[in-house]
Amino acid sequence: MTTWTTTGLTAELCAVLTVRLGQPIGPDDDFFAMGGDSLIALRVLADAAERGIRLTLLDLLRHPSAAGLAAHLSAGAGEQLADLDAGPGPAGVLPAADLALAPAGVAELLTAGELPVGMIYLCDSSGDPELYHSAIGFDVGLPFDEEWFAAALTGLCARHPALRSAFDLGSYSAPAQVVWAEPRAVPVTVVDAGEDPADTAWRQHLPIDWRTAPLTRGHVRRGTGSFRVTLVVHHAIVDGWSYGRLVVDLLTLYHGAVTGSVPALPVLPEAVHRRHAEAEQRAVADAGSAEFWRARADVPPLLFDRGRFAGAANAERSVRWTLPAGLVAGLRDAAARVRVPVKALALAAHQWALGGLAGRHHDVVTGVVVNTRPATPGSDLVVGLFLNTVPMRADRLDRTWAELAEAAHTAERESLPHHAYPLAHVERALGRPAFDAVFNFTRFHVYDELDALDSLRLGGWSVVGKPSFPLRVDFELGGRAEGDQVEVAYDPALLAVAAAARFARLFGHALRAAAADPFRSAGVPPADVPDRHRKDGHDGDH
Repeated sequence: MTTWTTTGLTAELCAVLTVRLGQPIGPDDDFFAMGGDSLIALRVLADAAERGIRLTLLDLLRHPSAAGLAAHLSAGAGEQLADLDAGPGPAGVLPAADLALAPAGVAELLTAGELPVGMIYLCDSSGDPELYHSAIGFDVGLPFDEEWFAAALTGLCARHPALRSAFDLGSYSAPAQVVWAEPRAVPVTVVDAGEDPADTAWRQHLPIDWRTAPLTRGHVRRGTGSFRVTLVVHHAIVDGWSYGRLVVDLLTLYHGAVTGSVPALPVLPEAVHRRHAEAEQRAVADAGSAEFWRARADVPPLLFDRGRFAGAANAERSVRWTLPAGLVAGLRDAAARVRVPVKALALAAHQWALGGLAGRHHDVVTGVVVNTRPATPGSDLVVGLFLNTVPMRADRLDRTWAELAEAAHTAERESLPHHAYPLAHVERALGRPAFDAVFNFTRFHVYDELDALDSLRLGGWSVVGKPSFPLRVDFELGGRAEGDQVEVAYDPALLAVAAAARFARLFGHALRAAAADPFRSAGVPPADVPDRHRKDGHDGDH
């Protein structure tokens, strides 16, 4: 085992961070302010482990510079997250007696999480075939071979347990995610491009039966020397990052077949899904997590009369706009000056706009989508539903943009040990939904891996999906479909079109103001602001 001096450890950590962030990182540079996020952090953990350095996500979150992290680790004060070294506790799988009842060929019965079970319930009760299904389409500049494509899909399912999974909510002692040992063929429709000129035939696959694996479908429009693929996946088995991972792995496998090369896919860590289930079970049993989230969500509802609807909202309308390169650069520069992630600055702008829409300048609660992947090196390579949506509260909005962003970053850092606690339990304790709006920040750097596939030309990206929240804000950087963009998806039966448009204007104004001068007071939201970069849509969120 390597024995490090603090100076030597700092140098090693600088080297790791420099590689993963793609720019020189000094001892005092903040990992998150320099562009790091929770998924890049998992690669940092893996790289550090290869060098004999043991650290956790909580270590990196609380000590985000190489020098600070090295001093912390040298003092022997490394943090331990429950989902990294579980020790005694729930297994994350159903008892052996349940497995004995399972059909031949079932490899594992995982305890189904509260989130996928809730999604399944809403899908069935809403009668909406599009709810919690996502379709990712893209053009591939290679000849289409049906046999090679089927083999690539089979290899994809063999690689990822989520694609060999279905759900059984009544046959065992608890709701189960049923994982089959061998992959099953993915249903794929193949047509000539002229047979589906509007590119809508993939909708015939909706809804996907959650009882039968695999919970994914394929549709191919075959052209001359190229083809278009649409992958349709049930959200109960994948999160947004995993959609990108599916695309990258599928194209890597197909490219290998076309070129006769060996696909360069790294080995996956084992038992990631089981450890994720364990973490949720431990969180549910932790009274401290229950109280943590109750304290943050227990304020009066912000926007909606909860008697007006039940079940899933129908966020069929959206306002979306492309983020100009200058604005994105300004936000990154401002975040670096404040030493917070861009996500924290964008979340602060979201909270300010939400407070302006509601006419409330304190105790503004919004849902924030967070990553719940186990802190296992390489878990970012695994496809699955590893997320939660948790309540985050801004106590007051009469601060500078920097102070709002620092408060948002502090709130997320303090919440990390409680991320696995299911939203459903928070809402049961409150007796109502915990928030009216949801904020989701995503950086799609997973797609950068496609650049390593020689001669592969891709384009025509599209993403279609639908949330179940009445108001959802997606802030996306590096998306293949629209690049850097914001999308505000909403249910027009619950939020008036004019109100959604005003929120979008306020949010855009806040982003520009925070980028221009993060140390200036945010002030009271104005009655209205200019409308910039707006376009209306009806395709929901993704």
